[in-house]
Amino acid sequence: MSNLTENRINRILDETAMTNALAAITNLETELPDGSLDDAQRDNFRAINVQNKVFTEDVMIEMENNGADILPPYLDISLLKNDFALFEQLDTLESRMVNAVRKIADLKRIAGHEAYSFALSVYKSYDAANQAGIPGAKESYERLSERFNGQGRVNEIEEETP
Repeated sequence: MSNLTENRINRILDETAMTNALAAITNLETELPDGSLDDAQRDNFRAINVQNKVFTEDVMIEMENNGADILPPYLDISLLKNDFALFEQLDTLESRMVNAVRKIADLKRIAGHEAYSFALSVYKSYDAANQAGIPGAKESYERLSERFNGQGRVNEIEEETP
């Protein structure tokens, strides 16, 4: 259990911040081209790793320098350039989004840990007050203890993690 006096985050996103964050996500989704994959496509489509990226760049160079008289006209370099440019743009966005999602997940974990640990401490205080015969404590303790029905002894609550 965490120390109740150590509260790493004691802030909420105000309505404007939450609205702005959701609008930014919606805006990003709107700006992206249409397209999605089913599970089979996700398994079968080739990915670009570092070596494949270098190879693709080399092919574009060869096409520009020595493609006009060798390659058939249906191999349009603009298609390759556009796909590759989009790949690089999406790679940048994905990297930034992965960092943002990691930060959101970390903050969510901290806030959840602190809230649940605090709630468990309050629950234990109701339990202690109930055992001491404090008026009104029994009703609160019984309402809250329903969450732990069928989970073993009350002492095991400390070991539970969010």
